[in-house]
Amino acid sequence: MKNTYIIKIEEKYFKRLLSYHIYINKIKKENNYYLLYLDSDNYQKLNKLKKIYNIEFVGYKGLIKYKYILKKHYPFFIMVILGISLIIFLSNIIFQIDIKTEDKEIRELLKEELNSRGISLYKFVKSYEDKESIKKDILNNNKDKLEWLEITRVGSKYIVEVEKRIINKEDTDTKPRNIVALKNAIILSIEARNGSIVKKLNDYVKKGDVIVSGEITHKDEVVDLVRADAVIYGETWYNVHVSYPIAYQEKKYTGKTKTRFGLTLFTKKYNLFDKTPYKNEEIKETNIFKHQFLPLKLSFEKVFEVIDEDNIYTVDEACEEAVKLARSKILAKLPKDSKILSQKKLKIIVNNSTIDVDVFFKVYENITDTIEINKKLDDITKEGE
Repeated sequence: MKNTYIIKIEEKYFKRLLSYHIYINKIKKENNYYLLYLDSDNYQKLNKLKKIYNIEFVGYKGLIKYKYILKKHYPFFIMVILGISLIIFLSNIIFQIDIKTEDKEIRELLKEELNSRGISLYKFVKSYEDKESIKKDILNNNKDKLEWLEITRVGSKYIVEVEKRIINKEDTDTKPRNIVALKNAIILSIEARNGSIVKKLNDYVKKGDVIVSGEITHKDEVVDLVRADAVIYGETWYNVHVSYPIAYQEKKYTGKTKTRFGLTLFTKKYNLFDKTPYKNEEIKETNIFKHQFLPLKLSFEKVFEVIDEDNIYTVDEACEEAVKLARSKILAKLPKDSKILSQKKLKIIVNNSTIDVDVFFKVYENITDTIEINKKLDDITKEGE
């Protein structure tokens, strides 16, 4: 990359320079003056004439530009280098150990195990290989207490996740119960593992209606009480009201872009070497350095100029956006295994600045609920006599 000097000279003086046999790499005309791009030797020749021809130095291109910036801002660069060096040093010191368990016994056990292996406050962090070796040792030494252990380093912090070993006990809860409807619905699916099915597919049930009974009958007599077990899915219904703005702002890109460095100290952001930021801009940021706890971040930014344009939805467009909002609201409150079967707009009211929409949803969801049978078999038999 050749070093280039950029000179500004008024148009009326430009032709006179040609007689001095000065070689110009590039010429750019702007209004009533010229920008001349010269190498070092020709710049020195021209520099001797600046008092005669009112020549103005504008800037550099090439390696010399970066040397100039470095020379001009060297105290800042030294501070940044020293700061980053200090942060790198401090980032390799353990400042926090977060053991994620509510079990006090397990917490104290892990504190002792980690401390004995050099993972404690204000000591240097371990390499990945050492950390994995420590994890295996702790698990091998506590097979009767620990099921699973993970040690994750995040900056100067260790996050220790643990799962206590639990000896599974057989479920001794044999109290009889019925499977009932959690809410009003039409039954769409019945998966029964125990009990007597008393409702059919497509039956309408109200909240609390028995779908799978724990009462086992023979010839219209209850002969046994069991713990009914089943999963029931049904069609349920919801009305959702949303109000959506008719006017909206749309972000558009102007096509202008630039790159810069960003320095964040505490909550203050500094744009390095960018004296004319865009009025509205979108930033794609790549972190060069960021610390988990210390308030310093250095980043490389690609900056796009954007403008906000005011727009107005048509009634159909606003309705469509309102329905999308209604769907997101209903899905947010439903369990993950649910799904929307259909939707229908019931009422639309257009106001000055908003549109009100009522949307009706048919939903496929789990409607399983349980209720214990508190009566004894003998009591039920006596009632039937």
